[in-house]
Amino acid sequence: MKFIIFPDNPEADRIRDILPAALGEKALTHCSGRPWLLGQWPDFDIVQAESAHARVALLGTVDITETALAERLRRVRSVRDLDALASSIAGSFHLIGSVNGTVRAQGSVSTARQIFYGTVMGVTVAADRPQSLAELTGAGIDEERLALHLLTPFGAPWPLNEVSVWKGVRALTPGCYLEISADGADRQVPWWTPPEPTVPLAEGAVKVREALDSAVTARSRGTGVLSSDFSGGVDSTSLCFLAAGKSSELVTVHYEGSGSLNDDKRWTDLCRTDLPHARHLTVPRGTGPTLYSPLAEARLDLEGPAPLARPRARIEHVLRLAAETGATRHMQGTGGDELFFATTTCLHSLSRQQPRRSMRHIRAAASRYRWNLATTVRQMSAIKPYARWLARSTDQLTDQRVWGYETGWEPSLRMPPWATEEAVLTARRLIREAAAAGPDPFSPLPVQHEMIRAIQANGWIIRGVSRIAEQFGILLEAPYTDDRVLEAALSIRLEDRISPTHMKPVLATAMRGLVPHVLDRQTKADGSTDFYEGLRRHRHELWAMCEDSHLARMGLIDPEAIRPVLFGEHADARPFMPFDSTLGVELWLRSTADREGAP
Repeated sequence: MKFIIFPDNPEADRIRDILPAALGEKALTHCSGRPWLLGQWPDFDIVQAESAHARVALLGTVDITETALAERLRRVRSVRDLDALASSIAGSFHLIGSVNGTVRAQGSVSTARQIFYGTVMGVTVAADRPQSLAELTGAGIDEERLALHLLTPFGAPWPLNEVSVWKGVRALTPGCYLEISADGADRQVPWWTPPEPTVPLAEGAVKVREALDSAVTARSRGTGVLSSDFSGGVDSTSLCFLAAGKSSELVTVHYEGSGSLNDDKRWTDLCRTDLPHARHLTVPRGTGPTLYSPLAEARLDLEGPAPLARPRARIEHVLRLAAETGATRHMQGTGGDELFFATTTCLHSLSRQQPRRSMRHIRAAASRYRWNLATTVRQMSAIKPYARWLARSTDQLTDQRVWGYETGWEPSLRMPPWATEEAVLTARRLIREAAAAGPDPFSPLPVQHEMIRAIQANGWIIRGVSRIAEQFGILLEAPYTDDRVLEAALSIRLEDRISPTHMKPVLATAMRGLVPHVLDRQTKADGSTDFYEGLRRHRHELWAMCEDSHLARMGLIDPEAIRPVLFGEHADARPFMPFDSTLGVELWLRSTADREGAP
């Protein structure tokens, strides 16, 4: 899918005439007859309706029919009237509206569906991909922004994470919609706020289950064959059991990991016996591509850098298998950890709300993570207001990361040891400038902001993987990143998100009675064997890429500082988290250079 959104303005006809032919494959018009929405999309991936005053297109997976949508539009007189519609539909979608000559465009809070916009011929034009706008304007890359993509673990912090690397292209703030008036002017309008965490577990678990069931139903409606990852963890297993019986055929795909500490297959085999009518595929260990392979063929989406180089070949392998079964949609459990695994920030927020109730959980956390008294006090100390926290984060950009659990608005920011002084200074300046503007967090409660930002990091990854999936004629789906699912998770009381006996107590309660075996699982698969095998096979290819690095030529990294990581010995894969981010930027630069014919 790709599309361009035009204002109800005479310039729209001129802009349409300069579009690449592929972006004009399908077209919808405003009531005036002017171009409104042009692009490519499968017929089964759009629901549209119109009334005397309004036209709306929902691009993606939704649980509403065209008849029901048309009925809802009868009462719409302004783009603001679409708030109720946007907040009630299950699924993952772009909402594009045209009401009395005014355009409304939005994606999802997770940014799995995102909107970008810029100025073309004096009017605002929007799209689902920034490079589409850059092609129209001739805009190049904002090289300063690349320094922020070297940051780990999730790149730039809020609000810098939504700044495009293409000059003159802006990203829509999550929780807002873009309004474009008939004269071509634009403004961002807030419409979504996170719910307060006040719902008790019994009630909240029902809401979570209903939201997930509706999300999976939206993927199943009109789908002949639906495929899904079946890892053996509770996240993907829940999706498989929710999907059973909803489509003509369910296909599950298990990618078997290597190593004696990886027990995913045991749990998958246990659960398969309770899904006898599904078709189960397994990629046996040692038969699929290794991690980091083959990088010579890696050409990622041009939207922006994403750390997908390590698993890319495996993702392609699974999607190819799924597509060969006839599946048109493939589900992943991405986002389940971020919504349902309680972090120490959750414990910190609980300690502020209910000090007595939090004490036993604090003692349990101190024992589990081996905190001494000083560490425990530090973890539970007051968190600075967001703008101050953001400004202070620049003081530790080059500090060595202390691995473990952190308490804060977001994970602490670090530049990799191979980042040049110029790159560090650029990142520090951009973050301080953003902090000086006094940005508000998504919620005054740190744990709520942390969850939203974590799910947005997943949305960013999902956008990149979705572009990979399109190569095989299949649509990638991540129900845990849907707005309705996010809202249900955010509404649960803090004390109910934490359990001494369950890793994900809310999801376990929600799925009880439907999903067997894995709800009480206390292990998480160890993927170190697969990682070391991939590194062993591709170490020299990775080093050759570092020696001929675009980032080095831009003065952002020192390749020699990467050598100890690639050729040294490591107890685990954590030192490669910053390397994967750097590699993502490098591969993205190579993809843009190939497209532009640059050296």
